[in-house]
Amino acid sequence: MNLNNTPKGMHYPVLVFGEVLFDQFPDRTVLGGAPFNVARHLAGFGLPPLLISRIGRDEAQVKVLQAMERFTMDASCIQIDPLHPTGSVRVDLNESGHTFEILDDQAYDHIHQGMARLGALAARPQVVYYGTLASRHTTSYRSLLSVLRLSPGLKFLDLNLRQPWFDRARTESLIRHAHVLKTNDDELDILRRWLNLRGSLESVCLHLLNRYDLRMLILTRGENGAYAAMPDGRSVELPAQAMTAPVIDTVGAGDAFSAVAIAGLLLDWPLTRLLERADAFARKVLGIRGAVPEDDALYEQALSGWKETDER
Repeated sequence: MNLNNTPKGMHYPVLVFGEVLFDQFPDRTVLGGAPFNVARHLAGFGLPPLLISRIGRDEAQVKVLQAMERFTMDASCIQIDPLHPTGSVRVDLNESGHTFEILDDQAYDHIHQGMARLGALAARPQVVYYGTLASRHTTSYRSLLSVLRLSPGLKFLDLNLRQPWFDRARTESLIRHAHVLKTNDDELDILRRWLNLRGSLESVCLHLLNRYDLRMLILTRGENGAYAAMPDGRSVELPAQAMTAPVIDTVGAGDAFSAVAIAGLLLDWPLTRLLERADAFARKVLGIRGAVPEDDALYEQALSGWKETDER
């Protein structure tokens, strides 16, 4: 089963913009970054993404390009930076999950606007996925805005706020470009404080949907499930789901959720089904080491389950 239903003449169903980096765990180094993770998942599901990013001319460059070839990901819009290193994040694991130290002035902070524009024009995507981290510096922020303005597709913003690499003005600018906003409980609390919002979850989400002219808000709640709301007042709440396998680490679970949510938007799944499948796949990723699997077994398992459900 392949999810790709790309219309004739359209090159890529999804354009992904943002960081490619290496997560440095105490015992290993793993290729990642939310946009890379989402792009890898989409490729695994047969929805070929075009990833726009920038890496250094260093030893990591070879590892990135080899991994993209292994995962059948298009590397034509991966820019090579002669001055800045491939992105890196130090990850510390603890009882509550993980903490990050995100290094500054990395190659993905310098995504070239002209080259990014060419990629956007070539892709003509149905969905554009982006986050906030790759917009922390002005060069990549301007490139992202250019891509968003050129791309006709649905804009999916994964808020992904990481201290100290965001501010209110730039974050709100990126939200205003979005059609779909995905956030988690901690990020929603930041928006609540900025806007002095009180009241129920439903009222807060409805305020955000109307304030930023969004079509959908998706809230991931970790072990407490997920929630989605629409500007007309409709909402779906997915209750907590039991884990069926031990949690290996929590890195990348949100990215797995985003990738399946994008698949659901492309294929027009009912909202309840979208949340159920996105949450189920995210929980599968909790059971592997790192943010993305090394082979396609998880994707084949998910696709088989979706096909079986759809045929009932």
